[in-house]
Order: sequence, then structure tokens, then C-alpha cells
Amino acid sequence: MAELHLSFLSQRTRRVFLLCLFSLCLCGSPALASETLTIAVASSLYPDMQKKSKVFEQAYNVKVRLIAGSTGRLYHQVQQGAPFDVFVAADDVRPTDLLKQSKAIATYTVGKGYLGLIIHGALVKDFGLLKDSNIQHIAIANPDVAPFGFATKKALQEHGLWEVLKPKFVYAQNALQTKVLVQKGLVDAAFVPISSQHMSVAKLTYRGVLLKDKPLARLWLQNITSQHLSLKSL
Repeated sequence: MAELHLSFLSQRTRRVFLLCLFSLCLCGSPALASETLTIAVASSLYPDMQKKSKVFEQAYNVKVRLIAGSTGRLYHQVQQGAPFDVFVAADDVRPTDLLKQSKAIATYTVGKGYLGLIIHGALVKDFGLLKDSNIQHIAIANPDVAPFGFATKKALQEHGLWEVLKPKFVYAQNALQTKVLVQKGLVDAAFVPISSQHMSVAKLTYRGVLLKDKPLARLWLQNITSQHLSLKSL
């Protein structure tokens, strides 16, 4: 192979030539040209989706970018045109609305979520314990934007305790934040996502929404719906 001589070029011209040559090499590299998927995911599912996405990245040479938040806030971003390929919600309502608005291509059932009550580090099912004077701060996800918060409000209303306990509430932006608050001992009790149906006080459904008709996005959704969700319990 003939040797490439650049001595006849000026120093500046040589730099530009080499830069262009390097750029062409990058564009032609399969590893660096892999596709990126942007996935909006309910915060309660974020840790589990991180693990599954890493496996998916290795298997299909794709970069998965996860955006975590409350279902309500992510839904609003989708409506505003956020560049998400997939949206995983912690309810049925918003995915159905997106289909009706022609902002979604298809929906998939991802799995079930469970709401639990933690008091001083222990999972309990007795709401009456929350009335104790020793329980001064109770963390709940914002019921206006977080399905786990809405489920908390509904459960407490059914027990006639919503208005009674309202002065004790510490509102978190999403379900994951309620876990952080109780884990750090910043509150006495919290309503959090758990993995145990046996100790749950309410059940939710996770739905995956295909927003863009990308083969890898559809494959990612099909991949997670075929696996068991392993939500970490406190």
C-alpha cells in the first residue's frame, strides 16, 4: 500500500485534512454509530429498568437513556413533544389518553406494582397506627402527578383517614422520593412501592407506551414485558 505523504500541504491544511479523515473513521465505526433510545419511566420502576436496560444495551448494541420522574410529569412532557421513544407509566389512564390523542402507537402491560406502608422501618398494613402521636411526619407521593400518591389518597379516603392525617403529610414529587425520605429517617412513616403483594395496601398496573415506531424501541418494550419485575422492597 502506498504511503500517504502530506508534506506538500501547509500545516493548517494538514490539520483540517486529518480532522476530516478522523471524522469519517468515527462515522464508519459500528460501535460509535449505535442507536440511542430515550425511555421515560415512572420513578418507582427506575432501578429495575436500569438493570434490564444494561442487559439490552449489550445484547443489541444500543444506548438506552432513562428519564425518571412521576408518571404525571412525564405524561405532560410527552404531550409537550418531549423526544421520548417509550413511556412507562404507573397507571392505565395516561397511556389510554395518549392513544386517544394519537400520540402513541401501542401500549403494553409491563407488570404490577404494589403500594406498602412503612412505619419506623417496618412494613405494616394497619392504617390506624398512623394516628399515633409518635407519628408526626408521613411521606406520600404527590397524588396529582404520581399514581402511587393517588393510590395512597384513595386508600386513606376509604378508611376515613385522609383529612385526619393531612397535617402530617410530607409530599414527595414521586414514589422513589418517598423511599429516600423514609430510608434516611427524615419521616416517621411513608407510603412506598414494594415488591410484596402480601404486605401491600393497594395494587397498580405498569403500562408501556410505544411513542415512536422504531424497531429497537418496540423490541425494548417486548423485552421488559417478557421479564418479571423485581422491585426492591424495603
